[in-house]
Amino acid sequence: MPKFIVSIFVFCFIAAFPANAQVDSLSLSLQLAKGMDKRYGQSDQAQIIFEQVLVQAKQKGIFIIQLEAYKQLAQLEILGARYGHAKELVVEALTVAEMANLPIKKAELGYLLATVFHAQGDFTKALERYLESLRVFEVLNNPEGSLNTYIALADLYYKQNNFSRAIEFNLKALSLFEKQNDKFRQLNIYERVGALHARQNQYKKAVEYYKNAQRIYKELKNTPGEAAALINMAAILLSENKQEEALNYYQAAYELVSPLQIVPLEVSSLIGMANIYVVLKDYEKANIAYRKCIGLAKPAGLKIELEEAYQGLSEVYKSLKDPGTSKAFRSLSAELKDSLFNDSILKQTSDLQLLYETEKKQAQIELMDKEQKLRSLDLQQTKQEKNFFVALSVLMALLILLFIFFISQNRIINKKLKQGMSDLGLKNSEIELQRAQLDQLNQVKDRFFSIISHDLRNNLTTMKLYFDLVSSPNYKETSSSEMSKQVAASVQNTIDLLENLLVWAAGQIKGVQVEPKKVNLNKLAEVNCQMLFSMAQQKRITLTNDTDEDACIMADENMVHLIIRNLLSNALKFTPEGGSISILSQEEDLFHQIIVIDNGVGMNPEQLETLFTAHANVSTQGTANEKGTGLGLMLCKEFVEKNGGNIWVESEEGKGSSFYFTFPKAG
Repeated sequence: MPKFIVSIFVFCFIAAFPANAQVDSLSLSLQLAKGMDKRYGQSDQAQIIFEQVLVQAKQKGIFIIQLEAYKQLAQLEILGARYGHAKELVVEALTVAEMANLPIKKAELGYLLATVFHAQGDFTKALERYLESLRVFEVLNNPEGSLNTYIALADLYYKQNNFSRAIEFNLKALSLFEKQNDKFRQLNIYERVGALHARQNQYKKAVEYYKNAQRIYKELKNTPGEAAALINMAAILLSENKQEEALNYYQAAYELVSPLQIVPLEVSSLIGMANIYVVLKDYEKANIAYRKCIGLAKPAGLKIELEEAYQGLSEVYKSLKDPGTSKAFRSLSAELKDSLFNDSILKQTSDLQLLYETEKKQAQIELMDKEQKLRSLDLQQTKQEKNFFVALSVLMALLILLFIFFISQNRIINKKLKQGMSDLGLKNSEIELQRAQLDQLNQVKDRFFSIISHDLRNNLTTMKLYFDLVSSPNYKETSSSEMSKQVAASVQNTIDLLENLLVWAAGQIKGVQVEPKKVNLNKLAEVNCQMLFSMAQQKRITLTNDTDEDACIMADENMVHLIIRNLLSNALKFTPEGGSISILSQEEDLFHQIIVIDNGVGMNPEQLETLFTAHANVSTQGTANEKGTGLGLMLCKEFVEKNGGNIWVESEEGKGSSFYFTFPKAG
C-alpha cells in the first residue's frame, strides 16, 4: 500500500468520529498499525500510521495515545538498529510522561531506553535504567513489565560475566512463567540456568536444571529437545569424571533420535559414547561408535564431527598397537582439519581479491571514459582548425574576427585538456592509494594468521595436553597443582592475546578513533587491579594502586584501560612468585605521569632498544612460562601517543622494570 494512501486513510478514519469518540478511534488506529507490523510484517505502513496518530494525539492533548505512539515508533527504530533516533523518541516521550504524571508509562519508556543502551554496549546506563523501571513494575504489580526486565537484566549480567546475578534474575522470570504455565519459556530458562551453573563448575545444579528441561520436553513430546538435554547432562557429568553415568545419558539420547534420523544429534551422541569407551579402554565399542559416526557425518557434511571421529579412531588403533591404521586415520584427520582452516583463509583472501579486482575494473572504466573525452576534444580542435582555414580562404574580410574566435576556442579546449590530464593524475593517485591500502590489508592478514596459527595454537595445545593428562587412567591428583597454574596462565594469556589481537587488527583496518574525555585515573587503575587480582593471587604477587585519588586526565577511556591492563599484565608475567607491583602517579606542569613498577626479571639493553618497535618486537616467556605476541606494548605506545602523551621504560636485568607514561591533565 503506497505511503500517501495510508496517510489519507488514517486521516479520514480519525476525522469520521465525533470529538468525544476520537480517543477510541486513535486507539483503534494504533491497534490496526500493530496488527500490520506483527501479522503482516508491513513495518513501513505501520510507521506511517503511528506518526499520524502521534500528530493527532499531540494536537488534541491526549497523553496516553501520544506515549503509546512514541513507544511503538521507538520499538520500530530499535528493530531497525537505528538507536540514535530511537533514543530521541524515548527522551521526548519521557518528557510527556513526566508532565502527565504517568509512572507506569515512565517505567515502560525507561525500559525501552535501557534496551537502547544495552544494544549499544553501554551496560552501566542500561543497568541503571532497568533497575529504575523494575522498581516501578514491582510496586505497581505489573507482571509483563517485571518479566521483560528480569530477562533483560539476566542477559546483561551474563554479558558482564556476573553469573550469580544472571541466575537470580532468570529464576525470578521462571517463577512468573510457572504461574502463567508457559512451558516453552520455562524450557528456555531451565536451559539457560543450567548452562550458567555449568560455567561456574556447579555441575550438580546444572544437571538438575537440565533434568527439568528434559521433563518438559518429554511432556511436550519433543524428542529432539529431550535428546539435546540428555547430551548436555552427559557433557556435564564428564566434567565430573562420571563416565558411566555420562555414557548412559549419551546412549539414551542416541536411542531417542536414531529412529527419527536426526543426524546432528545422532552424531553428537555417538562421539560422546565413543570418547567414553576410549577412556574405559573398551576399544571395540569405541571403534564401532566412531565408524557409525563417520557413516552419518560424512554424507551430511559435518566436517568438524568427522574430523573428531577420525582423530578418535587414530587414538583407538594406536592403543591397539596398530600404528599403520592409526597413522592413516591421523592423516585423514589432519587433512580435514587443514581443509577447514584453508577454507576460512581462502574465503577471506578471495573476498579481498574480489574487492581489489572490482575497484581496479572501475578505475579502468573511468580511465577509458576520460581518454574517450580527450580524443573527442582532439577531434573537435582539428575540426575547428579546418573550418578556420576554409573560412580564411573564402572571407578574408572576416580574418580578424575569425582569428579571435579561433584563439578563444583554442584556449577553452586547452583548458579542458589540462583539466582532463589533471583528473587522470588524480585518478592514478587514487588507484595507487587503493593498491597501498590493499598491501597493508594483506600484511595485517598475514600477521593475523601468523599469530593465530602459532601463539593461539600453542596456548590451546597446552590446555589440551592438560585435559588429556587429567583424562588419563594413570593421572594422579597430587601432581595437578603446578600444572593447573600453567593452564590458568595459558587461559589468561589466550584472553590477553585475543583482546590485543582484535584491538590491533581493528586499528590496522579501520584506523584508530580517539574520543578524549575527563577520566579519573585512580578509579581506572583500581578497576584494572581488581580485574587482575586473581592472576596476581595465583603467583602470590602484591598488586598495589597508589595513584592519586583526585588525579584526572583528558584521554580516551577505553585506550587508557587497555594501556594500564597490558602494563600490569606484563608486570605480572615477568615478576616471580612473592614479588610486588605498584602503580602510582605524580603531577607535572601540564601532565599526570603514571608509573608501573615491578621487582621482576628486568631487561637487558638489547631488549630495551627494540621494546616498542612494531616489526622488531619479539615476545618473551614470563616467570611462569606465559607467552605473548608482542602486540601489547606496541598498542600501549600507539595509544599513549594518540592521546598526546609519551611512554618510556627504565629497567635493569634482575632488578625489575619501571614503565612511565604521561597524559594531559583534565581541565
